[in-house]
Amino acid sequence: MKKKLEILTPQGFEKGDRPQKMVLETRTACIRCGNCCRGGGPVLLKGDLSIFMSGTLSHDNTCTVRAGEPIITYGDNEIFESPLELIKIKGKEGSAECIFHSGDKGCSIYEDRPSQCRAYKCWSPGDVLTGLENERLDRREIFASVDVLLDIIGKHEEKCSYQKISAAFEKLAKGDEETIEDIMDMLQYDTYIRPFLEEKLKIPATAMDLILGKPLIDTINAFGFRIEIKGDEYILLPINEKGEE
Repeated sequence: MKKKLEILTPQGFEKGDRPQKMVLETRTACIRCGNCCRGGGPVLLKGDLSIFMSGTLSHDNTCTVRAGEPIITYGDNEIFESPLELIKIKGKEGSAECIFHSGDKGCSIYEDRPSQCRAYKCWSPGDVLTGLENERLDRREIFASVDVLLDIIGKHEEKCSYQKISAAFEKLAKGDEETIEDIMDMLQYDTYIRPFLEEKLKIPATAMDLILGKPLIDTINAFGFRIEIKGDEYILLPINEKGEE
């Protein structure tokens, strides 16, 4: 049942000198307006593994946010580091909007929508999903039966985790230019392992964002640098406040 909130307003008067009442209706259920979908895809929880098994979710529409990964929020361009590894539904190209949101038609997988979507109550901001650290889904659960992928993920994290990348950039900021070589090694490893997996293991390119996370060459901008590639040569260039070299 919708609740009503009455507010006295000086916009007009009823009989006599009583001000008119403005009646506002407050929602208590989802009306599929899509506002939460436009803000970004949900984080997937353990209970959502069944949606993977059914085929609704796959490597085509999900990605991994690695622990420590800098995330630039759309709109205000604020940067924060993800404290945990998270599996998310992808956003549309150049936007945070959930890939399954289809404009006036709303969510295209509404009946099979993830747990976070079901739990979120936009009409009651105080009600938030808790226990993310224990309930989140991660790559080791998704690929639990594929040992070769677990080994690849482990090696990739060992070679170029965001903790190592962040530490290297901190040293560089303090004037230690020798750490540039370490940064380049991590970037090149992350870049070359992707086509290698496509060729040797026949893993589709669309699966890389889920298996390895976003390419470092794309996320490195959050550290104030960009990469220019000339042939086989990688050049690390600083970005000024205006986003220019």
